[in-house]
Amino acid sequence: MNTLFDIYDFPLFAGCNQQAVEIILKDLPYRLSSYKSGDIIASQGNTCRSLFLLCEGEASARMTNEEGKEIKIELHKAPKVLAPAFLYGSENIFPVSIQADTKCLLWIISKEDFLKIMKHDSVVLRNFLRIISDRSLFLSRKLNEFALQNLDTRIISYLKKHHCIQNLQEVALILGVARPSLSRSIANLIEQGLVKKDNSGYILA
Repeated sequence: MNTLFDIYDFPLFAGCNQQAVEIILKDLPYRLSSYKSGDIIASQGNTCRSLFLLCEGEASARMTNEEGKEIKIELHKAPKVLAPAFLYGSENIFPVSIQADTKCLLWIISKEDFLKIMKHDSVVLRNFLRIISDRSLFLSRKLNEFALQNLDTRIISYLKKHHCIQNLQEVALILGVARPSLSRSIANLIEQGLVKKDNSGYILA
């Protein structure tokens, strides 16, 4: 069962003056939107005009190139702010599509109205800046994985982080490769004695 989170459960509002924020929210329009599994929450290339807070469920960020090849960039689990780094950019467009993987509930507020909250509470502002900085670090690490590491190294890195590969198709989507290529690389790593298979799936040897 998915858990429903209040906005004050989000790191974005950690330590803020809840009473002051609630007074502001009374005068600001916002909405709650529900999505079914498989629904598109935001489409790649669309303008990012609002702050999206994932209050319930799980959603994934996916990128598609001109040839239709799709890469799963990241899995988001509530409570989570979606695409914060692009909200106030000079080109504030979604570089990825966000798809609901389960039933999702989002709290949505315009970027202008969220700016009013940050002006009234510097704690929220500092939290938002920290979240953006963390996102920049995450994206730089992702870039390193795709641009500087070969597939064998990426598989090892994935196993160090996630401990096991169970669904080859899902991991192939995350790593941005075809499933046969992933299978060949795993077989090569098994031959080298770096990876082995047990009842849970493929793990580090």
